[in-house]
Amino acid sequence: MARRLRIRALLGTPVVLAALALTGCGSSQTTASSRAGSRASASTPTSPATPASSASSTSTGAAATAPECSSSQLRLAYAGTQGATGHLEVTFRFDNVSTRRCALRGHPNARLLGPTGKPLPMRVQWGDGFFPDIARTAGTVLVAPGGAARFGMSFAVNNEFAHAHVCRTAAAAMSTAPGDPRWLRVDLPAAPVVRPCGDQLVVSPVR
Repeated sequence: MARRLRIRALLGTPVVLAALALTGCGSSQTTASSRAGSRASASTPTSPATPASSASSTSTGAAATAPECSSSQLRLAYAGTQGATGHLEVTFRFDNVSTRRCALRGHPNARLLGPTGKPLPMRVQWGDGFFPDIARTAGTVLVAPGGAARFGMSFAVNNEFAHAHVCRTAAAAMSTAPGDPRWLRVDLPAAPVVRPCGDQLVVSPVR
């Protein structure tokens, strides 16, 4: 009987009651937080991962539908020269001066003009030239508004080569966009002098 009275006395003290109250509150908060976290995780949507190929396939599709460049969209510009062992290559640009993206595919046609404006008697050849870009495989080049594609015209400048004994000075060049019959013209600089020897003009694909 005395033992029961001591236990009741202890339970009735403020310290023990406070401890029991804190233990009960802590347990209920932990459970509530866990349940709230579980509900939040289950209800929050997650964005599906974007496939890595989606961006490239979109650009590839856009590239496939780009229309071919017409001469009305382009301006022919001189871009420089390089020479080696009796050969010279003059590089030109097709500048896209329109507001639309377009595609160039393959080789342009080309000619060189003399000081009087008449075409030099040269035959155009695609491939089998001296410079590496001549042998490059023709592909599709996308030209954005304000962008440019390049190509080269090369020829011998040493009159000791076979069939190159006659050399003529070129004052201007003309070219057409691949697949377009209209000619574009650009003047050549005074230096270096563009003086092809012979009758062979080798044209590279656009790049």
